[in-house]
Amino acid sequence: MDDEIDTLRWEISEHSPIIEQVISKYKFNLKYGGYFRLARNSCRQVYCFGFRKSLYIDTCSYNRTQLVKEVRKHYPSDSDIVLSINFVDKNAKKQCFIELDSDENFMVMLSMYKEEKEVTIYATTEKITQQTYNPFSIQDEVIDESDDENDSESNCPSEESYHSRHSSDNEYELLNYDCETDAQSRSSPIFKLNSKFPNVIAFRRALNHYAIIKEFEYVIEKSDLTRLTACCEDKKCEWRIHASVTQDGVTFEIKKFVETHSCTRSNKCGNKHATQGWISDVVTDKLKSDGDVSPANLQTWLMQTYNVNVPYMRVFRGREQAYKDMYGNWDDSYVNVYDFKQELEKRNPGSVVEIDLQTIGDKKHFQRFFISLTACSKGFLAGCRPYIGIDACHLKGKFNGVLAAATGIDGNRHMFPVAYGVLESENTKSWTWFLKLLQKAIGTPDGLVISSDMQKGLGAAITQVYPNAEHRECIRHLYNNFKKHFRGEYFMTKLWGAARTYSVSKHDRLLNEIASKSEDAILYLNENHNKIWSRSKFGTLVKCDYITNNISETFNSWVGDIRYKPVLDLLDAIREKLMKRFDKKRRINLGEFEVCRSSDNRAEVKYKGKRWEVILDEKKCSCRRWQVTGLPCVHAAAFIAFKREPNWETYVDTYYTVGKFREAYALEVAPMPGKDQWVHIETNEKIYPPIIKRPPGRPKKNRIKPPDEPTKKRHRCHRCGMYGHQQRTCKNPAREGFDDASTSKKKEHKRS
Repeated sequence: MDDEIDTLRWEISEHSPIIEQVISKYKFNLKYGGYFRLARNSCRQVYCFGFRKSLYIDTCSYNRTQLVKEVRKHYPSDSDIVLSINFVDKNAKKQCFIELDSDENFMVMLSMYKEEKEVTIYATTEKITQQTYNPFSIQDEVIDESDDENDSESNCPSEESYHSRHSSDNEYELLNYDCETDAQSRSSPIFKLNSKFPNVIAFRRALNHYAIIKEFEYVIEKSDLTRLTACCEDKKCEWRIHASVTQDGVTFEIKKFVETHSCTRSNKCGNKHATQGWISDVVTDKLKSDGDVSPANLQTWLMQTYNVNVPYMRVFRGREQAYKDMYGNWDDSYVNVYDFKQELEKRNPGSVVEIDLQTIGDKKHFQRFFISLTACSKGFLAGCRPYIGIDACHLKGKFNGVLAAATGIDGNRHMFPVAYGVLESENTKSWTWFLKLLQKAIGTPDGLVISSDMQKGLGAAITQVYPNAEHRECIRHLYNNFKKHFRGEYFMTKLWGAARTYSVSKHDRLLNEIASKSEDAILYLNENHNKIWSRSKFGTLVKCDYITNNISETFNSWVGDIRYKPVLDLLDAIREKLMKRFDKKRRINLGEFEVCRSSDNRAEVKYKGKRWEVILDEKKCSCRRWQVTGLPCVHAAAFIAFKREPNWETYVDTYYTVGKFREAYALEVAPMPGKDQWVHIETNEKIYPPIIKRPPGRPKKNRIKPPDEPTKKRHRCHRCGMYGHQQRTCKNPAREGFDDASTSKKKEHKRS
């Protein structure tokens, strides 16, 4: 990241230091491998994308030659690179660098920083050019780059094209205030006679910023497109400024300026000049670095940084304007949807990309977008279990809607995104449209399982599109609905136990115990939750025993920090995350049981009075865990170990093999150029934004968590496997495979 040189505090003195030999310990902060460039709209230069190393030296035995050798160690030895080593002249009134091209300058540096005993040294492969450009004071003739840049600061962002900020090769335009740091934001802009500004808007913004930094209020006496006159709010104060247009009819120049205040300036400026446009300018960098920051947090940050207390709604509007400046006009974000579709299909042949529009009158409004890249769909079919979690999360931008996703599981039990898209809302029609396109992408694999939270309309859509698929319901969401009618620890323990067990008889027994307390509870489950939610009812082809839909929640969390972006930027950001994820995954390399064997492949396994039948060649155990998960259960593992079988991998389902894992991520998600390089489709139809059906109240951006949902990782008892208590206080029956005797021996051994 950019390392701002301006964080050094320059001390201005009238005389240069006397050169003398200083014999003491110094700390050199050496920065190398980077380069200097202008900070945003500033004469200051920043050192970018380098490395840092601290050197502790004794000036008695260390000289400039040793420093040059140390720097050269970090650059190719066989190249003809000419290095420039510099340090900041702290006595200069403006940013100034001194090159260490002689022993004399080396001694100057030591003498200059003899009090601090610490100096930052910058190494570059080119000479540093001292700049004179200033964002608020343009002394010389304004060049084209600066005109273009400040014109982009127009106060009418709605008239900009969506990609105007990404369509220039001009470096200054691309910076567009991208690199300002807090140190620079707090620096005072320079105002003096004959200072020039690109236009009246730039002058007004500079004046606003100047007033906030200097902490005073001003009153505008005259203002139009050709002139602006302002004075201090205190009529007795001498401070006054007048600027007017020059002969070119656009550029503004300060003609009269009385800089000194004769008032006390006790009001600290308040928030009068902290306008929406000013807020947009100063929070842009924070939004780019921190992502989606709430208006309340921005309020606090503005108070801490600029000492201004700004109303909540003004901060909110300023933040929205900053997003508009960064990503373009929200309304225009739907114009290039067909260009994006064509670019995806061109770069990823075989992908399923569809757009659905809503026609109202003679206008076509955006409604839905579906994407299933070839790498995702074919990778799922080739290397993943036929298990898909379906879920949707709300978008955080201007237009309401949901981000829907179909997520699978790879051989390493990690999420595998299969398809994603934007829907207008969760209803049967939109889910049916999404699932039909999902079916077009992956078909209907054998043993397909679809897990969901039973969102609005999803159940009916799954029944219509995938009538033969095994539809599982998330037990966590089921229980959240169940406890609204039947509360208590007893119901919770029995219901979760019935969901976790692989045994049909145990499942029925736990439900009968619930019925003994309340028959209405069983009637409620049969009427309202008739999908599959217990492991005892799971099929054996999919090899997945998940009773929750947490794999979909994982996807929602994965994209959580980009959901505030406009639709095109959001969809493209997910594509980029997929591209990186696929590339990363391609680089990953992957006592107490009694066994009574009846043949080489069949045996009875006993443990603490219980008994299970294990059949190795059929990969079956009477506990059913092996059949459901595809991994040998503890009983099968005991039999395999009893046989001293070296090839354990033969008993693990192929979905867990490295081959299947590699097949899942074998295809690549193709990279794409910037939006300005997409092939433009000539069409007379303009795509309008969707029709907003925003409910009353402030839009919800975060999921409402139930009161009993844990916010932190809970401790799990090693004895019974339940949560909320320690092993030493556990009163529940011990879980299968746990030995109380061996645990007691370990405790006694530790005490001794």
